[in-house]
Amino acid sequence: MHYEGSFEVAAPKEKVYAFVTDPAQVTSIFPDAQDLRVVGADTFSLKVKVGVSFIRGVMDVKMTFVERRPPAYAKMHAKGSGMSSTVDLENAFTLEDRPGGGTVVRWTADAKVGGLMANVGSRMMDTVSAKYVKEIIGALNAKLS
Repeated sequence: MHYEGSFEVAAPKEKVYAFVTDPAQVTSIFPDAQDLRVVGADTFSLKVKVGVSFIRGVMDVKMTFVERRPPAYAKMHAKGSGMSSTVDLENAFTLEDRPGGGTVVRWTADAKVGGLMANVGSRMMDTVSAKYVKEIIGALNAKLS
């Protein structure tokens, strides 16, 4: 599944970049995230409560920054498992100065879902993914505005 989009944040790109590449800060805007453990400079893990259709539970997620170009670009890989399911996610974002101030955030995400969650169908996954993206963007704007 491929997702992409863009949104604007009132903060300068250096502040946005610092926020989204700091595990403690970025996970604070993930819905239902808990138990953050920083493993190394580029790697961290956490538990995330997930609900897709009738499938509900906790996934263990390991996230790694695989590329960083401050203050304009970062790419991350996430691998999650739990609830008889797996999620393999690669996402990236590019930050651009917005005319008049602030930042334009352009993002992409490619996800491969396996196991029980893969059985709910792409339409249901798209609906849940859109909900999570909207919540994350709203929380990011609230934290940085």
